[in-house]
Amino acid sequence: MKRILCLIESLGSGGAERQLSGLAVMLKQRGYEVEVWYYIKQEFYLPFLKENGVCGRYLSDAAKPWKRFFVLRKHIKAFKPDAIISYSASPSMIACLLRCLGSAFHLIVSERSTTQTITNRVKLRFFLYRWASHIVPNSSSQEAFIKQQFPKLKDKVSVIHNYVDTGLFTPSSDELPCNDETKIICVGRLVLPKNIPNFILAVAKVINKGYKVKVNWFGQDLNDDYSSECYKTLKEQGISNVFTFHEPSAHIQEEYTKADVFCLPSFYEGFPNVLCEAMSCGLPVLCSDVCDNPNIIQNGENGLLFDPYSVEDIADTIIRFINLDIDTKKTLGKKSRQIALSLFSPNAFVEKYLNIL
Repeated sequence: MKRILCLIESLGSGGAERQLSGLAVMLKQRGYEVEVWYYIKQEFYLPFLKENGVCGRYLSDAAKPWKRFFVLRKHIKAFKPDAIISYSASPSMIACLLRCLGSAFHLIVSERSTTQTITNRVKLRFFLYRWASHIVPNSSSQEAFIKQQFPKLKDKVSVIHNYVDTGLFTPSSDELPCNDETKIICVGRLVLPKNIPNFILAVAKVINKGYKVKVNWFGQDLNDDYSSECYKTLKEQGISNVFTFHEPSAHIQEEYTKADVFCLPSFYEGFPNVLCEAMSCGLPVLCSDVCDNPNIIQNGENGLLFDPYSVEDIADTIIRFINLDIDTKKTLGKKSRQIALSLFSPNAFVEKYLNIL
């Protein structure tokens, strides 16, 4: 098995796109012929693929949803992959349909989040997964969901957690100056699961109690109603001078090292890529007590957990961290780095995929 197609909706700035791009490069380095195909023209990770000799192929003729299946079928038939690794629901469902219609490639579908409700589309997706060779969730919580709700698929399921380039995402060698202002970094798209308005309200409470914080949030603004709600909440709370939304950064590792603590206030997650990156950079973590987060964050050891639905609890947790002495904060960060080195190895990540292939 030598020719592998990695299939995804786009090469935007999200965690799934980062993981699949990295996997493609690692497979290329192992001697496989690899291409990454996408049909939504977001190309944040395209330069990374090019730099590492991997073909990133934009299928413009598949941009229209009603044409997508037929276009992909034509291109895949011509490419003749030995295996397809698909990330995101739509590419996975199309690949399953092709297998159902007789295509002979090995198919690995990946689940990148934790399913919250069983809709008709979810039922259809998992019905189609019976034609997948293997199902790879990136979180233990999604693995448990699949095995409980769709037991006929349980023998196809195994978890492969996200990897982090621990050589790139490293702690800063410079000691940050001690001052009264706590610098918080958050990374993620401006989307509802990220719980941004509640987080803004919590930060405002912290500031109103006399604490000095600076929040930098890096992530794609989708310019939709939810993004508008986030900016409206920020304006209403009057903290725009200390809470800033930024575009995604191609050098996010540098931004992590400028911060004192990483915060992830999401209502739900899969296995958060950004959480792993922040830990690899030696940051203490404040995050919601949901899904796989408690498996990654040892409460009081490398970070603190909170209830994402409670503005008060988020605010209290931020204040608890601020009031820790500097040595305790450093110890939390060192523990984060140790956990990242032991759990998020790129080599272990690619080896697990190779075992399945």
